[in-house]
Amino acid sequence: MTTRCPMKNKTRVSKVLPGVFLLFFVAVGCGNLQSGKAAAPGRSPDPTAETVHLTYTVVDVAPDDILNVRARPDVNAAVVGHIPFYGVDIHIRETTRKAKTSAWMPIRYKDLNGWVNRRYLARQVGAMDEAVSARAGEIMWALKQKDMARLSRLVHPEKGVRFSPYTYVRDEDLVFQADDIKDLMSNPSVYRWGRFDGSGLPITKTFGDYFKRFVYDADFIRPQAVGADTVIGRGNTINNIPEFYPEAIFIEYHFEGMDPKLGGMDWRSLRLVLETHQGNWYLVGIVHDEWTI
Repeated sequence: MTTRCPMKNKTRVSKVLPGVFLLFFVAVGCGNLQSGKAAAPGRSPDPTAETVHLTYTVVDVAPDDILNVRARPDVNAAVVGHIPFYGVDIHIRETTRKAKTSAWMPIRYKDLNGWVNRRYLARQVGAMDEAVSARAGEIMWALKQKDMARLSRLVHPEKGVRFSPYTYVRDEDLVFQADDIKDLMSNPSVYRWGRFDGSGLPITKTFGDYFKRFVYDADFIRPQAVGADTVIGRGNTINNIPEFYPEAIFIEYHFEGMDPKLGGMDWRSLRLVLETHQGNWYLVGIVHDEWTI
């Protein structure tokens, strides 16, 4: 417990104490506080535990894989259950335990309790449906792997997919049909994708170069947060996704920032816009977002 300066609290000093002693106590006590010296340092918090009170979703797990839930925060501990790659609404029971090379979270997923590796969880923002999460996870995995053949099977068969470099979606943003997507990464054609924020110069790039700058410019398969129909990253550009795609939902993969020195000004988001067709969810838009002027 830190000793407070008597002049700043309501502790009463007996009148029988010599005035000299009182002045000495005030001078020494307050001097120590002002110099930053704690009178009696308390017990330091456990450096291996991090308190959390959030809901999480699974990330960075392949569509044909599962996330193991273990009995203890140890990779060698017994597996007590599994969470699918599209798992959502994963609740954290207590604290995160940090090991030498990993961190573990005590989770509750439906009726399952146990520990999972922290790297496979991202903060969930908003209510998420597992069917939507599954389709978004498949799309994100295809983007990570640059598997355009796989991505083409997830594109809306009638509307195709529109690519928007910033969060304000425009009619003139380029749209590609599913059959065009398969060979787009190796296509040498240069397209005009819009204009750069700030300079207003045209964005003229091949799809491969556009992909590096305005699609997968961060490792979005492992974001800090995932939102469903909820805007996480906010800049100066208007987000008109709900108006432009009134029948769609969007899943946002978000990084709060890459370089701590920039104070979050280098945040990134990638939003996957999905619509239903004959009972299945398909990709109709890929909207990139970042801090803009």
